[in-house]
Amino acid sequence: MHIKKWYTRLWLWVLVFMLAGITAGLIEPSLARTTKPLLDIFISIIKVLIGPIVFFTVLNGILGMGNLKSLGSIGLKAFIYFELMSTIALIIGLLSGYLFKTGAQLNLSVAAINPALISQYLNHAENNTSFLKILQSTIPTHPVDAFINGNTLQILFMAVITGFILFYTTKPWQVSLMNKLHIIQNVLFKILSYIMWLSPLAAFAAMAFMVGQFGSGVILHMLGLVLTMLITCIFFIIVVLGIVGKLFGFNIFRLISYIKDEIILVFATSSSESALAPIMNKLKLSGVDQAVVGIVIPAGYSFNLDGTNIYLALVIAFLCQAFNIQLTFSEHLTIIAVLMLTSKGAAGVTGSGFIILAGTLAALNGKIPVETIAILLGVDKIMSELRATTNLVGNTVATIIVAILNKKLDWNKFNQTINGSSNTSTNMVK
Repeated sequence: MHIKKWYTRLWLWVLVFMLAGITAGLIEPSLARTTKPLLDIFISIIKVLIGPIVFFTVLNGILGMGNLKSLGSIGLKAFIYFELMSTIALIIGLLSGYLFKTGAQLNLSVAAINPALISQYLNHAENNTSFLKILQSTIPTHPVDAFINGNTLQILFMAVITGFILFYTTKPWQVSLMNKLHIIQNVLFKILSYIMWLSPLAAFAAMAFMVGQFGSGVILHMLGLVLTMLITCIFFIIVVLGIVGKLFGFNIFRLISYIKDEIILVFATSSSESALAPIMNKLKLSGVDQAVVGIVIPAGYSFNLDGTNIYLALVIAFLCQAFNIQLTFSEHLTIIAVLMLTSKGAAGVTGSGFIILAGTLAALNGKIPVETIAILLGVDKIMSELRATTNLVGNTVATIIVAILNKKLDWNKFNQTINGSSNTSTNMVK
């Protein structure tokens, strides 16, 4: 396997620049606060990318479900499982945020992030986050405005409508269109991957500004957020997915041992897509029917992102605590409902979770200003590895469950492969 040289690893440079930002904020707070324009530029670029990435990711996911129509049972059961586990992941993320309260007593100010936001924030914070109002705002008045403003729900609406219209085109034309859409999507993600190389500078500016503006106390809170994310992801994999595996007759620890190489690859690259082909091959070799693997894994990369859901819900809870934003019970339910939709635009690529977070906040009509995510830039790269790894394990379990429900799992082969993973996993690729 090709090993990257140490100086080509993005996470390392993010860490170095983050530490440099903290140092600058501690030594010279007034000078550190002047780095904020770097942060604003990065956030602005991210906001521009929200629309195209969400639109083409969801459209590709919907068109890719053409195979699910011919295998209706697989598609229906996969969809039900995706929605159930996504809901559980969102609730666990939100509860974890309020249980650990890592953002509490930070007492950050929206005006300190961007003074121009405060009047707009006060106007929207009162009554614009009811589910009905958000639902009404889903239909765009003008398609271009949705992309300019980064309105994720409107973009999702247009992607879904476009996808179902294209279902009724001829098969050759649909295949040709999908190939072109994949090319466009790959170009967008390539652009995103290049832009993410600016994240070390953004991380420096974020930490320098935050420490210079709010003091050294913010550092411990950010480390607390990362630790909370780690604990929550481990809990979800071991307990939630472990219980699911137990109910369906397999051991989560043995499964993790079997796919450990793919887990290490995903953790190192922060992208669950890097292990897409290897994990599909391993699942087929373990006795899972090829049709199930070919449908559930690709669909899961758009519609079953457990780690991303945990991240989105946890971080929203953190931002509410950090900026003293009070949410009612109905608003929490609305956020879960909105996240159920917006998270469908998050593919397993580095940086996409951060983009979907920005889009989700934009869809909440200003209750939580998008600019508040600036405080997350220093630690988002670390959390990206955690959510990508959780996404991989979640999609692997989903594929096995759907295979079991459709009686398309060779149990003898599966048990022999999983139980003997420590000896055979490295020799099973044909």
